[in-house]
Amino acid sequence: MPQNPLRLWLRRLLPDASNAPPREWLRAAIGGCIAVFLAALVCSQLYGTDLALRLIAPFSASALLLFAVTSSPVAQPWPVIAGNVLAAAIGLLVSHWGLPPLATAATAFGLALVGMQALRCLHPPSCAIALGAALGGPVFSALGWHLLLPVLLGSVVLVNTALLFNNLSGVPYPRKVAHPASGPHLTADPLPGERNGIAEVDLDHALAEFGSFVDVTRDDLQRLLQLTEKHALRRTMGDLRAERIMSRDLRTIGPQAPVSEAWRLLDQHHLKALPVLDDKQQLVGILTLSDLLGHAASAAPRSLAERFRARREAPVSRLMSRPVRCVTVDTPVVELVSLLSDQGLHCLPVLDDGGRVVGIVSQSDLIAALYRNWLQDLHQQPVLQLAS
Repeated sequence: MPQNPLRLWLRRLLPDASNAPPREWLRAAIGGCIAVFLAALVCSQLYGTDLALRLIAPFSASALLLFAVTSSPVAQPWPVIAGNVLAAAIGLLVSHWGLPPLATAATAFGLALVGMQALRCLHPPSCAIALGAALGGPVFSALGWHLLLPVLLGSVVLVNTALLFNNLSGVPYPRKVAHPASGPHLTADPLPGERNGIAEVDLDHALAEFGSFVDVTRDDLQRLLQLTEKHALRRTMGDLRAERIMSRDLRTIGPQAPVSEAWRLLDQHHLKALPVLDDKQQLVGILTLSDLLGHAASAAPRSLAERFRARREAPVSRLMSRPVRCVTVDTPVVELVSLLSDQGLHCLPVLDDGGRVVGIVSQSDLIAALYRNWLQDLHQQPVLQLAS
């Protein structure tokens, strides 16, 4: 049954559900209060209370962006500082043109908007500063072009407070506009999980075609799309979890066992890693081929053969890697894809609810599981086509 167009239109006026928890509201409120107080205090001490009270309104609007929507492009340091100073300069310039008050306000707003767009420092509260400087008043008129100094000083105080408070409260600020690709091998190749998905060039073309301003940084948008892909893949793969694909017949070793025993187990069973368990069968480390080869190469004797022989009886505890990156039996396979590809891990011990090692998931196990899932989807497609 088609819905009433009027009801649909009215629904658009309702606010969307907030995805920020109340704890984040409180964090932003505390940070904003501190920033506004410091900016107003500095301006009042240097330029008088009257000027500080006239600037506190746009400074408060800037603080809202700095603490409540820290990932927004308009809340980054450059837009806040450059946007406020540029808008104040444009407002002072327009105030000398002798236009009527309404025309002065509209002209200052328009020029400030164009100027901020041109210098890539779009910051909405700056328009209020432009209007205040353009329409003037005894306080602003007395300062003249020196008004730029308190505007610059207050903006710098706001940004520095946001840098300190946001990062101390666990919110990264400022957000990076771009970052070089860096995988576990420290090469320029994209991570394996990103090579066949949405590429950076695809995102650039989409943003250019979209045309309108997007109030989120490019990196945050790309991260959001990647998370969406991951959740979509988890939905299509159903309840496939680590417990279903892990190897259960494990070969383990104790921390006091000699390295020669580790070499024997790895060679006999064609393994690349051995979980290291203590007397209580608790995981205390993992021994990989890389650990063994690195230890042999760093030993004191001259030749590589002598290095192997000299260190074959060293205890495993001296070579093993710790702490160990583990997963649980309920970890979705989608999570394993990132760990075993993008992060360069070759295997992951699987723990039960009691923290005991009950299996291990290798890259081979993951490839086989994804292949079986792909075959199932391939077999279901003709059935879906016939049903349609």
